[in-house]
Amino acid sequence: MTSTGRVADLLEKGEDFCLATVIRSGSATVPLAAKAVCFPDGRVELFGLPPDREKPLAALVAKAFACGKSGCVDLEPGAEVFLEVRVGAARLIICGAGHIAVSLAKFSLEAGFFPTVLDDRPEYASDARFPGCRVLAQEFGAALRRTDLGPLRYCVVITRGHSHDLDCLREIMKWETDYVGLIGSRARIGVVKNCLVKEGFSREMLDDRLFSPIGLAIGAESPEEIALCIAAELVSVRRLGRVQTRELRKPGWGAS
Repeated sequence: MTSTGRVADLLEKGEDFCLATVIRSGSATVPLAAKAVCFPDGRVELFGLPPDREKPLAALVAKAFACGKSGCVDLEPGAEVFLEVRVGAARLIICGAGHIAVSLAKFSLEAGFFPTVLDDRPEYASDARFPGCRVLAQEFGAALRRTDLGPLRYCVVITRGHSHDLDCLREIMKWETDYVGLIGSRARIGVVKNCLVKEGFSREMLDDRLFSPIGLAIGAESPEEIALCIAAELVSVRRLGRVQTRELRKPGWGAS
């Protein structure tokens, strides 16, 4: 397979990768226009570059993934490569298909996320309510256990009751995720956390990973405004990371 074919395949699958292209070279061992396809886990597929350049290239690509930016770097004296970082659509799971979910799905799609909407009520979890999304009208826990939701998981739990919150979080908190947000009053969130702790989940882990109350502080009141504050938090975590996003949250804030 050529580098062009490999890139087309990865784009179709929505995978994260970096395309490295030699744009300047003074050495025959590093041919001009030679390419490599590199992945976040350190794998490198070479297309014209010699094998001994794989490790130094992987180190450069790791830095590019860390900052999420494309750009030109020196591979070695006299040889420059352009690193094109391509990040696939971030997978977003929305547990609950009520009014907030409708607007959140729309906003998140426009912001580059790929939402999967899950609810056990078929009249709510329908393709007509969530155009462009993957929609599952199934019981929460069972659906999450058997569904391959791909990498880059962002999870928003906005169900109609804390029993459904628990069904979702029992599965979600077992995963490696970029973001988990839970809607609700502080009392409801406290009940959910206490139940999970009794079931064996670490309180420290829950406090560290769970964004609750959910959303950034924009004074939201309506379902559409609450959806917007959640979408803003998703974008912030994706672009700035969890630590910096937490610094943006005002004490006492939360969508309930």
